[in-house]
Amino acid sequence: MRACKAMNLGLLGLIAWFGLSACWVENHLHQAIRYAEAAVVADDGETIAKHSETAKNHALMAQSQHNISSADRIHLAVGIVSLEQAIKNGKFDADDTARKAARGAMIHFKEVRK
Repeated sequence: MRACKAMNLGLLGLIAWFGLSACWVENHLHQAIRYAEAAVVADDGETIAKHSETAKNHALMAQSQHNISSADRIHLAVGIVSLEQAIKNGKFDADDTARKAARGAMIHFKEVRK
């Protein structure tokens, strides 16, 4: 009887862990989308780069989780590359190009949420 209770507690703990890690992925993904959106509507390259950097950090955190599909990993990876382009172009005041790259990242991140 005790072994059964201990096993049930262990299973509940494992279920809770996976539930929490799914929440962490969703939270980081949500933040990545939010900052990518902010980059898209930013007024200047410096701000685009700043928001894109924050979005990239959140996307990397979401990507490091183990409970996401391979298709979602691809969308995250492509989005991260787009953010790197947004950061680079934003620093060189290529606002339209940086904004377009941030928009691409946002689209890929939203695909992960589907």
